[in-house]
Amino acid sequence: MIMGEAFNELRYVDRALTALANHNLAAGFEAGFAGEKPPADPGGRQRCARAAANAVHSMDVMSRWDAARARLEAGEIQRRAPDGAASLSAADGAALVYLITHAGLGAAKVGIADTAGSRLAQHRRQGWQILAVFRVSAKSAAAIETDILKWWRGALGLPSYLTRAHMPQGGWTETVAAARVDLAATVTRICNRAVRQEAFPPPASRPPVVISVSPEACW
Repeated sequence: MIMGEAFNELRYVDRALTALANHNLAAGFEAGFAGEKPPADPGGRQRCARAAANAVHSMDVMSRWDAARARLEAGEIQRRAPDGAASLSAADGAALVYLITHAGLGAAKVGIADTAGSRLAQHRRQGWQILAVFRVSAKSAAAIETDILKWWRGALGLPSYLTRAHMPQGGWTETVAAARVDLAATVTRICNRAVRQEAFPPPASRPPVVISVSPEACW
């Protein structure tokens, strides 16, 4: 549990290190990374054991809360379209569906944009990097974005990771903790659905076009 949660998301790290250090101290071992030596008295070791258990319990509570939030957000997706989906899904012609990441925030985001790329430019000015972009019909772009969000929130139990304060340009409800999702699998899922959505396009439309896929998406 400690390794599985702590090193998948930064906000678990402090609690994981606290749990690990106190577990070692309670067992009579030094917590070298914390610069601490085990207590000599049994009472001190019992306190360390309780501190380790409390830290693990705290991570468990956080994990359960995340899962509960994800279920609520998955339900919201059923009732309303993600940011920007409504206008594009009603539009004719092409659109972009994209996957971007932000190293400093530790986040990934799925989204849709017009083919001019103005929406992507807004994100890039805020430090986001493009992992993949696919050109599909506007309706397909909205459907693919909704599918990815349902997968993240419902199947994987991952809630939105950022808040409005992190993304003044908007779009925070379509984010996820990058380290807790398989980015390569996400790109593959988007690609497969783009091909499926465009398998029988209207006469005037075009098949999906892969505009960009970063090598990082395949790591």
